[in-house]
Amino acid sequence: MSYMRIRAGDIEVGKPVEWPLYDEKKQLLLARGVVVETESQKQALMERGLFRKLNIRETRLNTDSGERPTDDLCAFEDIKLDIGDTLQLQVQNDAGPQRYYVKLIGFLKGKSVLVTTPSQDGKVLLMREGQTFVVRMFSGKSVYAFGTTIFKVANVPFPHLHLTYPGQVRGLVVRRGARARVNLIAAVSGTDGRSHAATILDLSTGGAMLVAKAPMGVREDRIAIKFRVVINDIEEYLTIPAVLRSVHATSTAVAEGEKPQVHHGVQFEEMPHAEQVVLSAFVYRILFEESADA
Repeated sequence: MSYMRIRAGDIEVGKPVEWPLYDEKKQLLLARGVVVETESQKQALMERGLFRKLNIRETRLNTDSGERPTDDLCAFEDIKLDIGDTLQLQVQNDAGPQRYYVKLIGFLKGKSVLVTTPSQDGKVLLMREGQTFVVRMFSGKSVYAFGTTIFKVANVPFPHLHLTYPGQVRGLVVRRGARARVNLIAAVSGTDGRSHAATILDLSTGGAMLVAKAPMGVREDRIAIKFRVVINDIEEYLTIPAVLRSVHATSTAVAEGEKPQVHHGVQFEEMPHAEQVVLSAFVYRILFEESADA
């Protein structure tokens, strides 16, 4: 397990820490969510040396060859968010992490971030003042996260929450070619005009891995892949031209009488701008979800 040194700007007095924190010997000092009460307490901790664990997903999102991930800190107001963007609120409890999705209403620098109150099955959930969360959001090609607390629950003129304004936000840059794990049904048209049923196992903005019951062509064949994605509850249908770069059968044993599955590595060719935007939004959204699970 790799560790990253915590800097003074990563901890705010009076607010819960975002990660479990360790000393130089990798002994746990503070559990996630513990509040550093005073500036002197913070200073004593910093002098001792504080570290947090880097999870596998962070490493994958930030580096190609095992290098140390970039430490991207920024101000909340510098993130290019739009009103109505989706934010994820994650809370840790005895039953494990719970995640709620809300919409950004607005913010006032240094004061608060306004979001809609989470709902489930059409019913507004009960939120309480003082409840702490880790907020995650996606913008451009980065996933951002910060710790926050509800300091005001309001129901007029509609249910919404005031969240404490973050001093700094940590961003994780999604590297070029990062692949999202998916399980999407696809229809593939081959060069011979035949249609094949396939499943997309992973997906990036530049290519994918598909599995089918039989070869859908040979290397360098051009194909068209049709599949459905859902972004913010909106269905989109994509048709993407691609080139087969690898075709190989799995070596995993199969039941008698069954054929082995065939994996197809594909590289996407130039596609219309509208479909490129939809594909990017979907891939980055999945990577965003994976970063929360890591």
